[in-house]
Amino acid sequence: MDGQSLFHLAPEFSVCYEPELPAIVMVWRGYHVSSAFRAQNESVLASLAAHRASKMVCDIRHFLLIGADDQAWLNGDWLPRAMDAGLRFAAIVTPLYFFNRVAVGEVVQRLDSKRLRVEYFEDQAPARDWLRVVT
Repeated sequence: MDGQSLFHLAPEFSVCYEPELPAIVMVWRGYHVSSAFRAQNESVLASLAAHRASKMVCDIRHFLLIGADDQAWLNGDWLPRAMDAGLRFAAIVTPLYFFNRVAVGEVVQRLDSKRLRVEYFEDQAPARDWLRVVT
């Protein structure tokens, strides 16, 4: 993790800042109860604010499911605060699990695309490449 500031790392969730992108990189695996999901997202928001990051890699390839209440919370609470903190570009590494793909699509559909541009990728490498050049 050379050059990275690690905020939280566990087998199921990690978030760090990578200055060479520059972007926050978060990785989710497995299933997260609502309280853990929200607390971990708060750590992502703290990372965004601490590094004044406008870009983020969201690797949710192995994340099982975002519940309906948490989807509503993301759209109505967390994402507006993330955009207020400066988030402008999000590269999503697409979930493998069908129901989470649907859930993520519903969250992204409700976004203000003028404030936050979201692109989908099958792997982190092209997501990172896109973030390096997007302005």
